[in-house]
Amino acid sequence: MTAHEAMSGRAVAILAPRGRDASVARDLLTGEGIAAFVVDSLEQLAAAVQDDLGAVLLTEESLAGPEEAALRKAVAAQPIWSDLPFIVLTNGGSGARTDATRARIDALGNAVLIARPLHADTLLRAARSALDARRRQFEARLRMDELHRREADLRESESKFHAITDFIDQMVWSTLPDGYHDYYNRRWYEFTGMPDGSTDGEAWNGVFHPEDQDRAWDSWRHSLETGDPYEIEYRLRHRSGEYRWVLGRAQPVRGEDGAILRWYGTCTDIHDEVLARDETLARSRAERDVLWNGARDLFAIIGADGVYRDVNPRWTDVLGYAPDELIGHHFDVVIHDEDVPRAHEKFAAVVADRPIFDLLLRIRRKDGGYLEVEWNAGKDGDSVFASGRDVTERMRRKAALVASEAALRQSQKLETIGQLTGGVAHDFNNLLMAIRSSLDLLGSRLDPDDGRAIALLDNARTAAMRGASLTQRMLAFARKQELDAAAVDVAVLLPGLKDLIARSIGPQIAIELQISPDVPPAFVDANQLEMAILNLAVNARDAMDGEGRLEIGLARTVVNEAEGAILSLKPGAYVRIDVTDTGAGMDTATLAQAMEPFFTTKGVGEGTGLGLSMVHGLAAQSGGTFRMDSTPGVGTTAKLYLPVAATPAAPATVPEPTPALTREPSAGARALTVLAVDDDVLVLMGTVGLLEDMGHAVIEASSAHEALNLFEAHPEIDLVVTDQAMPKMTGVELASNLRARRPGIAIILATGYSEMPEGAGGNVSTRLEKPFGPADLTRAIAEVM
Repeated sequence: MTAHEAMSGRAVAILAPRGRDASVARDLLTGEGIAAFVVDSLEQLAAAVQDDLGAVLLTEESLAGPEEAALRKAVAAQPIWSDLPFIVLTNGGSGARTDATRARIDALGNAVLIARPLHADTLLRAARSALDARRRQFEARLRMDELHRREADLRESESKFHAITDFIDQMVWSTLPDGYHDYYNRRWYEFTGMPDGSTDGEAWNGVFHPEDQDRAWDSWRHSLETGDPYEIEYRLRHRSGEYRWVLGRAQPVRGEDGAILRWYGTCTDIHDEVLARDETLARSRAERDVLWNGARDLFAIIGADGVYRDVNPRWTDVLGYAPDELIGHHFDVVIHDEDVPRAHEKFAAVVADRPIFDLLLRIRRKDGGYLEVEWNAGKDGDSVFASGRDVTERMRRKAALVASEAALRQSQKLETIGQLTGGVAHDFNNLLMAIRSSLDLLGSRLDPDDGRAIALLDNARTAAMRGASLTQRMLAFARKQELDAAAVDVAVLLPGLKDLIARSIGPQIAIELQISPDVPPAFVDANQLEMAILNLAVNARDAMDGEGRLEIGLARTVVNEAEGAILSLKPGAYVRIDVTDTGAGMDTATLAQAMEPFFTTKGVGEGTGLGLSMVHGLAAQSGGTFRMDSTPGVGTTAKLYLPVAATPAAPATVPEPTPALTREPSAGARALTVLAVDDDVLVLMGTVGLLEDMGHAVIEASSAHEALNLFEAHPEIDLVVTDQAMPKMTGVELASNLRARRPGIAIILATGYSEMPEGAGGNVSTRLEKPFGPADLTRAIAEVM
C-alpha cells in the first residue's frame, strides 16, 4: 500500500487477527485491482483512519479489543465531509450478537455487515460499493475546499471593497439581480442619518423627495427589466432634513452566460452643482428672453412636422401676427404661393441635418402685403430653429442700384451717341450752310420771269430746309439745340394741342386726357414740348396700326432719393407727362434701343428714327428725363419728366405776325467792312456772297490765325462774322484775342449748336445759328450794329 493509493480513496484497510481471513481478503481484492493492506490492531487501524482511507474491512471480533475506544475516537473526529465506509465480517445472524457488539458496530457509523463464510462476489460488491461512496465523499471534499477558498476570496474581496467604499465621498450600494438592496457604504448612512440596515430591501425609497419618488422608481424598474444602465437625478433627504440633489447611477455585473449577478450603484451629491446649473440656466434663459424679445430678426421654433412651436414678438412688429395666430399652424401659411415649393425643399434639408443660409422668401404680412425675408435655419433635436431678417429695403436698394447702373450705362451710351450725332449735325450744318447761301445767291441772280428755274430753285431750298430740320432733331438729341425755356402751363397746353394730335393720328384712335388738378407749370420750351408730344402721339399711332386708345396723362410727382438714383434725377417735384397706347408693345431688347438716334422699327422710308431721340434730348436739356415702359401685346407708356418752374406761367397770348425780312439793308443802314472767318471754304464762300449782296465790303480768312493778321492789317474792319468750331483756335478764342486788340469790335459767332460756348459771354456780341439765310444774317447785323 502506497501513500498515493491511501490518499486516493481507493485503498482498503483489513483487520482480521484470527485465521486466514486477512490474507484471503487482501488477495481477493488486489486480484481485482483494488488496493488493500492489512493492519494488526485497532490502534493501527485508528491511525490509518487519519490517512483518508477508501474503506475498512474488519471482523466482528476485532472490535472487542482494548483499543476500540481509539478507533471510535478516530471515527468521530472525521471532517464533516467524511463518512468512512466499514465492511464488518460477522459470525452469524444478528440474534447471536450481544448488545455490546451492536453498540461497537453502531459506533462505526457507515457500516455494512457481511456474514461468514466469506464469499468472493459478496465481498467484491461490498468493497466496490464502499469505494464508490468514498470517492464521492472525496469529490465533495474537493468541492467544499474550492467553495471555502472562494468564500475566503469573496470575504477578502468584500472586505477590501467595503474598506474602499467606506472611505470615498460617494454613496455606494449594491443589490441582488431582482433589485433587493443588500449593501450600503458608510457614506450612505452618514448622508441619510439612517441606522445601519434600516434601508435594506425596498425600505430605502422612504428617503426620496415625494415629487421624485415615482420618477426614480420607474427608471429603476426599467433598468431591472432591460438591464440598461441606470442614471437619474433626484432629491434625497439629508440627515439635516433638507432634500439635496444627487446623481444616481448603477451598472449590472454579468456572469459568463450574460445573466445579471449583481447591481452596483452610486449616489453623488450634486446639489451645489445643480443650484449653480439652475442659476446659469435661469440667467441663460433671461438672456435668451432678452435676445428673443428684443431682436430685430424674426425667430421661430418649428417642429419636424413643419408646425410653429414658438415665435418671438418681432413677428408682431414686422408682420402684424400675434404669436397665437401662428403657433400650431404650418410654417407655409405665411409664405408666398410661388415660394412654397422651394421652402418645403429647404425645410426637408434642415430636418435631414443640412442647415440652410440666406434663403430668400416672400412672407405675407397680416395686411396682405409681402416682405422679402432672408432665412437661416438649423436643427437641434426634434426642433428646427430659424431666424429671418427683413431685407425688403436692401433688396429694393439693390434693385435700384442695378437699375441705376443700367440707366447710367444707357445714359453714357446715349451721351456718346449724342456727341457723335452732334458732330455729324455740325458738319452737315456746314454743308447745308454752303448749299443754302449758294441757293440764296443764285436766286438773287436769276431772271424773275424764268418760272422753271425759280421752281427748281425753290425745290432745292425746300430740300435744304428739310435737311436743316433733320439736323435740328439730331442736335435736339445731342442737347445742343437752342431752347427758349420758360414757365409753361402744360395743363393749358395739352387741351389746345388735342385737335392737332387728333388730325395727326386719325379718327380711329380715341384720345383721352387725364389731367390732375393743381399741376404746377413746367420749365420747358413750349414749342419743343408740343413737337415732342406730337412725336409721341404719332409713334403711338404707328404702334397701334391706326386703331386703339391714346391716353395722355399729366400730374405732379415727387421723386425721392432712391427714385432719383434710378431716373438720374435730383430729388424734388416734377411735372410728368405720360403718353400711353394700346399698341403692340416692345420687348426688352427693342426697348433698350428705342431712344437711340436712327433706330426705328418702321419700314424703309417710313421714319427717320429721330423722334424719340429728340424727346430724350429735350427732357435731358430741360433738366428732366425720359423713360419708357412697354409690355409686348399690351402697349407702351412714355414718361416725360420736366422740372417745375420757379415762376408762374405767363398768360397765353396770340403772337402778332412779324414783317418779312428783306435781304437789302434797311434804309439808312451803312455799308460795312466785314471780316468773315470760317475754315470750311464752301461755307466761307456762301457767307461772303451774302454779305456782298447786302452791299458790305468783305475780307476773307480761312483760319483764326489768318484772321488775327488781317485784323491787324485792316483797322477799317467794322464787324467780324466767325465760325466757332475751327482747328487750333475756336471762334470764342478768336473773339477774345480781337477784343483784347479792340474792345469795342462787334463780333457775330456762327454755330450750329444751341448754346453759347463757354467764354463767349464778354467777347461775342450775338450768336447766329447755322444754317442761316440772308434774313437771319441781316437781323444779326442789325442787332450788333
